[in-house]
Amino acid sequence: MGGRDVPNAGPDDALAVLDRLLAGPGAVWVVRGPAGAGRSAALAALAERGARAGAAVLAVPAGADPATALTRLGGALAELLTAPDRPEPASRSRAAMRLRSRLRATPGSRPLLVAGDLLSILSVLTPVQRLVLLFDDFDRFPPEVAAVLALVAEGGRAAGAVTVATAPGPEPSGGPAGRLLAVADGTVDLRPLTDAETTALLPAWTTAKGRTAVDPGLVTALRRALGPLFGNPGTVQLTVAALRDGGRLAVVDDHVCLADPERPITLPAEHPLSQRLRRLGAAARRLAAVVAVFTEQQGAELDCLAGFATAAGLPLSTAGPVLDDLVRVGVLRLGGGGAVDFAVPALADRLRLERGPRWHHELHAGAARRLLALRRAGVQVEPAAIARHLAELLPSTVDTEAAGLLLTAAGAADPATARRYRVCALRLLDPGDPRCPAALREVLESSFATGEYRSLADDLATVLAPRIRHPGFDVPTAATAFVWWLAALAHEHRLPELDVVRPLATTLGTTATRLADAVGRNDRAAVAAAAHALDDSGTGLFGTGLAVLLECLPGDRADGPAAEAAGVLDFVSVLDARLSGRYHPPETGFAAGWHAVRRAYRAGEWDTALSLARALEGGRLRWKSPRRHRFASVVAAEISAQRGEQDRAAGWLRRVPCPESAAYVACVRTALRRFAGNLDEALERGWEEYAACRAQGVYAGAEFLLARLLRCARSGGNDAGATRLLAELERLAEYRPTASVRETLLVYGGLVREDETAVRAGLELARQAGDVFRIAQACLALGELSAAPEVWLLEAHRTLKRLGAVAAIAPVTELLDRRRIAVPRDRADRAALAPQERRIAELVADGRTNRQIAAALRISEKRVEARLTAVFERTGCHSRVELAAAWLQGRLTAAPVPA
Repeated sequence: MGGRDVPNAGPDDALAVLDRLLAGPGAVWVVRGPAGAGRSAALAALAERGARAGAAVLAVPAGADPATALTRLGGALAELLTAPDRPEPASRSRAAMRLRSRLRATPGSRPLLVAGDLLSILSVLTPVQRLVLLFDDFDRFPPEVAAVLALVAEGGRAAGAVTVATAPGPEPSGGPAGRLLAVADGTVDLRPLTDAETTALLPAWTTAKGRTAVDPGLVTALRRALGPLFGNPGTVQLTVAALRDGGRLAVVDDHVCLADPERPITLPAEHPLSQRLRRLGAAARRLAAVVAVFTEQQGAELDCLAGFATAAGLPLSTAGPVLDDLVRVGVLRLGGGGAVDFAVPALADRLRLERGPRWHHELHAGAARRLLALRRAGVQVEPAAIARHLAELLPSTVDTEAAGLLLTAAGAADPATARRYRVCALRLLDPGDPRCPAALREVLESSFATGEYRSLADDLATVLAPRIRHPGFDVPTAATAFVWWLAALAHEHRLPELDVVRPLATTLGTTATRLADAVGRNDRAAVAAAAHALDDSGTGLFGTGLAVLLECLPGDRADGPAAEAAGVLDFVSVLDARLSGRYHPPETGFAAGWHAVRRAYRAGEWDTALSLARALEGGRLRWKSPRRHRFASVVAAEISAQRGEQDRAAGWLRRVPCPESAAYVACVRTALRRFAGNLDEALERGWEEYAACRAQGVYAGAEFLLARLLRCARSGGNDAGATRLLAELERLAEYRPTASVRETLLVYGGLVREDETAVRAGLELARQAGDVFRIAQACLALGELSAAPEVWLLEAHRTLKRLGAVAAIAPVTELLDRRRIAVPRDRADRAALAPQERRIAELVADGRTNRQIAAALRISEKRVEARLTAVFERTGCHSRVELAAAWLQGRLTAAPVPA
């Protein structure tokens, strides 16, 4: 062992080594790696390949009863020996009977004799047929059994047999695996899988057929939950199985997605790490659960050990060694500065869920009581140390001391933590306490500063509103909170929940009721008037809340930089433009999700946009109230249509019942009809849909529909239709002079009138808007008009090629051919595979060997190797696993576009 060792082996490396063993002389090898690293999978693959090659494969895993390994091996050899097709059946039968008799009589007590009998049969079998012995989990065999098997492996090697065993890692020479390692020719040490390798394996575990692509959001969630174990295939497979069995996986848009992504992913109880924690005993499990609870909101350090020990009911002298054990087995890890946290976040989440919320609250309550007692006894305890526990308690009676500590700690905390502390303090204060109005105003300010609109709406409904309605509460502060409540609901597209604010409106009087009614009607003028009656200053915190509310009311805007965003109800973009420098966008929630979809689409990150749209669609059934729009589904439909995926686009459109998106939906339908070759129908039906939108007063996206129809008219040589559409676009620009309408008029008006200067101005507006697809369309228009079109057409081709927009790239390609402009072949171009190469990639993703691929395609195995090498070079993949990942993620499925 040593010279032929293979360290840091991936799946392909391991299989390559094992494949060579089948074609070589007798050998003894050991495959090593941690639990779940793929040792058993490697042996299973070798068994399958050995059987296909005509070898006799005898697999003797440790299994449930490792002590019977010799009996099982002997029985398997005896069956081979006495097979009807073997010569000299009588003598072979006697040898088999002698072996069985020896094994029945205490095989471990006379290892040399047992090994001799086994080897004598091996020496008879190996000249007739190649023999492969596989011992999974060799380290679990009893020492006496391992000794015999090591002798058999060593002697079998001389006879031409191949022995491959698995073990978790290096052991002392006297251990079970150490006996085999002493005689082994080499070892294969499995490394953790790369992200690409793990991603390639996921489809086989998420669905029964294993052919459904996995959404990147699920991959990200698994990586975040499993941490370093994401590269451990056994862990990922076990976790995915638990998610599947628990109904946590859903297929959206032909992709497996994580349902209810806000719920944590937990490590299964049967995972080896969970089992190691269980074997450490009750004290270790209790201490680990305490650490899990206390580190949920913020980190902890070794200095907290005394508090951990007390909460777990352990003396400090016991807690120290227990903590060392938790670190040793990999449950906890120590970071810089004495930080303590869980190596695998999913295990911490499992411990929290197992203990339940009641234990969680009792733990924090006990810690808070102890720290408060120390503070009352004169011991210096920082308010922040107590506040972190007080903030986790269930609602209780008035406690001014605890509320004061929370308010003090909030003054020195970061905005998000300060907001949480103040909400908890308000829960503990009497509504008439003079500190309440100031604390509530600070909650409103910090919600605006951190983008916590969803939390603000929830907190007002469940905790704050009952206190605000108290007769002694400060009226101006209550009015400000009322406006902010409406703003938070509007921001998060939750205005259907408007009834929850009406009790507070009733308390504040008829003006507040009129304000709530105006919000329900989306009457911006009435909202502004009613708000002015509530607070005629219109400044300060009240004024900011009113500004947010007005900007988040649905309605067409014909002016300002946020007009296009307002038309699609992207309130995050609207507020970012209107309140520049003061607005902090939310990180979670529906508004944040829709904004992220639109931003990714405009930036040309279409795969990301699709993943985010699936996440919103997957969460639709869990919404507590109906949402006002499904624009994310329209964006996903547009991407699918441009990529030539008509069925998927139609599936997304079926999810869009809302009238606000009618023009955008018509735009997608026009693209689908045109891509299907129905140019006249696309033009006729598209114009009818535009007329319907105009009659209903739906103008958001109308300019893009007219632009697409104008393209159809020009492609079909319909000059009269193009003139009519341009005239309509000009009328739209007069009525709704937004930046996107001006851009569209410049580009397509310039195209019809052959005004290159106008098209250039439109391209500049498209670049300012940052919409990659519109930039490409403007470049195409310039390429049609310019005397030197090369730079414009190549930019359009390069962009549309990267987006995978096969529908839009066809006219660019046609124009390039007509102008005799060659397209430089870059790495992305090389990834466009020929039909046979795509078929090879598909078979690799199915787990086929080169021999199987050759048989399926009826070509030689050498030809497969050559083509596979070319595929690797073109795609940039470095292994079969990465190639499988690229295929399953859809990156190799699109037909190559001729240049």
